[in-house]
Amino acid sequence: MKKTILLVVGVILALAESPAFGQDDPQYVPGVWHYRSVACTDTTVRSVQPRLVSDGQKTYSRSDFEQSGVSVTFNTKLGADPAEPSVVAGVTHYQNTPGNDIMMSERSGDHVQVCFLGGPAPTKYCDPDKDGRGRLYRIYDYRQHAQYWGQNGEHDCGGA
Repeated sequence: MKKTILLVVGVILALAESPAFGQDDPQYVPGVWHYRSVACTDTTVRSVQPRLVSDGQKTYSRSDFEQSGVSVTFNTKLGADPAEPSVVAGVTHYQNTPGNDIMMSERSGDHVQVCFLGGPAPTKYCDPDKDGRGRLYRIYDYRQHAQYWGQNGEHDCGGA
């Protein structure tokens, strides 16, 4: 009987830690990460805005996000290019990308875990010391109990 009870408790705990319903991403383990081999840090959301904004635009409608995508920046330099001290970690998605609903629901100051999954390799087209794009992050939002992931720009290193 103890094994059955432990199994039920384990399932309940797993459900409490899983991403928001409809946002399950089988690519990554849900919940807060505590891996030694993956660099993660607890921080806060700095800003949330549509991927494309007009000059001087300060307020955004849901339609602005749905039509262009979402950009979220964080108050950490984890994984950022050390040669660019002003650059902070962030994730940018195009419209209709899985995880956009979570990103659109982020608020400045939300407590999140940012994990740096890696940067681009040097290629004939990409010098990661000169082009800070293409860094990949996985984000866990503590308030929403949900995760999303993506790279820090619209284009990869060496791209348009």
